[in-house]
Amino acid sequence: MKSIIATTCIAFMITSLLTACSGEKETVQAEPQKKVESTLSPAEKQERLEMEQLEKGIMSYRESVKGGDYRISVLNGTYEKANEGSGTIKAQVKVENVHEDGTGVDLSSLKFWVENEKTNQKVIGKAFPNDSQRFKSLPQGQSMVFDVSFLIKDVKELENFYLYIDSKNDPLDNVHWKLDNLEPIKS
Repeated sequence: MKSIIATTCIAFMITSLLTACSGEKETVQAEPQKKVESTLSPAEKQERLEMEQLEKGIMSYRESVKGGDYRISVLNGTYEKANEGSGTIKAQVKVENVHEDGTGVDLSSLKFWVENEKTNQKVIGKAFPNDSQRFKSLPQGQSMVFDVSFLIKDVKELENFYLYIDSKNDPLDNVHWKLDNLEPIKS
């Protein structure tokens, strides 16, 4: 009787051990997952990229964000090479007064900066409005287009620059625009 019980226990342990070992082999031998992107068309890849950017708060040219005071969009961005390794990024910005009480808004409270996402280079910009009086008090329902300039000392990886705009009067919650196509223009 003891030998039957001992044989049964040994058989059970061997069976358990073999089952555990074969389970490990199956997980090791499993095929790696294939990326879904390889089967996507270029239009589908672009759409997926745009959705990811939207989820991160990244906007493209001509897309606007609206707060309580302003509706802001970035119309375009350019890069002008000054000398070896430095230059100027210029962004054309459109701001509309969306105040509902009919008062003018002061655009000088807007703060502009560009940031290179890879190198963490951050540069504060300066607005150059055509009409400084209107810039200080933009009437309700009207918009203004002006340039913002950023002096860039390290121009590596121009494709990774994003434009941030914020105001303590009307916070924009980390919304930023991808500065695409910053091709060097010789001055």
